[in-house]
Amino acid sequence: MRDRGQHGEARANILQPQQENSAMTGTTVASVIWHRLDRDGTDRCRLARLDEGWLIVGHARWDEAGETAALDYALRCDAGWRCLSADVTGLHGARPVACRITRQDEGFAIEGQVPVRGTDLDLGFTPAWMLVPLNRLDLPHARPFGVETARLRATEGGRLEPLGHSFARVRDGLDHAIPALGRDARLRLHETGFVIEDPGLWHGVVTLER
Repeated sequence: MRDRGQHGEARANILQPQQENSAMTGTTVASVIWHRLDRDGTDRCRLARLDEGWLIVGHARWDEAGETAALDYALRCDAGWRCLSADVTGLHGARPVACRITRQDEGFAIEGQVPVRGTDLDLGFTPAWMLVPLNRLDLPHARPFGVETARLRATEGGRLEPLGHSFARVRDGLDHAIPALGRDARLRLHETGFVIEDPGLWHGVVTLER
């Protein structure tokens, strides 16, 4: 399996910014609003182009076990869609959540914790993370390709754990499986790579910045 390359050839035209970049927040390329289907909740996410990579920023709000979770996240990638770091902050009920995650060798680590192997970082509570491998990898048609991730359990003590995913392109979408969780679903994608339909979990509406 080969990567798409530094500029994400398959979506290069769509993901080109139309104005000069800001050093801090980048130039917005697209935004999405996801609505949760399994419980009350929304996730508002923005994709921005930086001088040397990509920035995914979002604000997730949902109900979990009778408590309100409100988490903000920022995920940073290089120009070839390789995840470099992420920050997750907010509240789960009255409990603060603060995770600084960085790439460490062949995986990721929360500051002060042991690294967990993975080529990608699964934030766990948002589909935003899938934008990274889906733009980087040239996935085959009909044949599953495995992606090993370090998955964040943000509302369960702030820890990472290994979790395997598989993706396969099909005519009407993308087959996504998480064997350890017994999850198997056919996703629909926007041309940017954002997931817009994950049956039983998410429905999203994407807006392109022209």
